[in-house]
Amino acid sequence: MAETIRQIPAKYGAPEHVFHPRMGSYGRRLGAALPPLLLVVVAVFVIGYRRPAGPAMGVLLLLALVGLVTAYAYLRPALVVLTAHHVLLSRWVGFRALPRERIAQVVTVRTLLAARPRSGGSRGRPCLWFVTPAGRSALFLDGTVWDARTLDELARASGAQHVNFQRATPAQLTEHWPRLVAWRVRYPRVRYVAASCALIAAVALFAWWAFTRGPA
Repeated sequence: MAETIRQIPAKYGAPEHVFHPRMGSYGRRLGAALPPLLLVVVAVFVIGYRRPAGPAMGVLLLLALVGLVTAYAYLRPALVVLTAHHVLLSRWVGFRALPRERIAQVVTVRTLLAARPRSGGSRGRPCLWFVTPAGRSALFLDGTVWDARTLDELARASGAQHVNFQRATPAQLTEHWPRLVAWRVRYPRVRYVAASCALIAAVALFAWWAFTRGPA
């Protein structure tokens, strides 16, 4: 897994700027990792309490593995590197490389609000887009992992035109860049509600199975 600058292929050149999320971002990361970790705990509890065999054991082990992988995806070390000609973002395997010549603008939002923000509400997360000349997103960094200060420093170090919003909704960004904001970013609550409902259903099913049928 690509987690250090020593793993950067030589073809991309020497690193000029290296960015990691600050410790302050781990609150959001831990919050995002809690639901899949809860799924792991429930699956392990059912395995220990019920001692299932055959397909049931396979399903529980698969759910525990999915939970661990999902949680690690939020908590694993993140890395962005600027070289003379590329922006490199660490991935599970290798780096995603974006040629800097493709970057027309860098757009940052310190607080990206929901599509329909509640009156008086201020919850949101920082975001960064590297924008192509066609107005599309070439690379997106989400505030679930990254903090606003690091994203701002990255935007300035990139050397591209930097457009910064203190607070904005997806609709306000779309007025300027109609093809910039992806659906999953535009409607994060839908994704969160769907994931939460699936988790609640799985936990309820496991609890019913474990406590109504008793140990094997």
